[in-house]
Amino acid sequence: MSNYWRYSRSAYYSAVAALPLLVIYEILIVLSQSRYWGIRNAADVWIRTFLMAFDLQAQHITFVLIGISLALIPIAKSRARGIKLKANYFALMFAECLAFSLVLGVVLQSILRLGGLSSGGPGSGLMQNLALSVGAGLFEEIIFRVILLNLLFLLLSPLLKKKVVAAVVSVLLASFLFSLSHYVGTMADTWQLYSFMFRWAAGLLFTVLYFVRGFAITAYTHALYDIWVLV
Repeated sequence: MSNYWRYSRSAYYSAVAALPLLVIYEILIVLSQSRYWGIRNAADVWIRTFLMAFDLQAQHITFVLIGISLALIPIAKSRARGIKLKANYFALMFAECLAFSLVLGVVLQSILRLGGLSSGGPGSGLMQNLALSVGAGLFEEIIFRVILLNLLFLLLSPLLKKKVVAAVVSVLLASFLFSLSHYVGTMADTWQLYSFMFRWAAGLLFTVLYFVRGFAITAYTHALYDIWVLV
């Protein structure tokens, strides 16, 4: 158990944990019987649109994403420095994510109720809302935490000189853009200042969790939280 905290926040465990999340998401999309682009998470659509710029066919992109996930596992393993996969650690990670999602659910839903906002799901059925939840956990965390947050920190560090200042600004800006993204696209929410500030606060909480516990814990917590909200 002494190694659990270090192992579970590692890139190796994150790469392995991301694969079943992707597969579950794609299965739920199929089971929802929606059109290819009909019910996909916005961050997922951005990634797929980017990949299509390389002449990939839409129906092939899922297999490309699974291939990328599989390729990342040995790369992460090579940098794992003695970290080994343990089945009981993954079970503990899921239990930890479940606990985090319940705590976040209580806190964030209380904030929602203070603003008189609804938390109903945007999908038209159980499978669609499950798909949206899992997709949000996976793709939004990849876009806004793994890519955007680290990119902002890399760009701002030489400009702001102090790493602490660069980190704070990066967190605030990445969370701001995370919130803003929910008002873009065909399934976008109606703009409300309170809901925007709520999502900004949610983004900050997920970012703190990402720093402390890594990608896998954050992605699954995000997915489970959205399931409580949308389903």
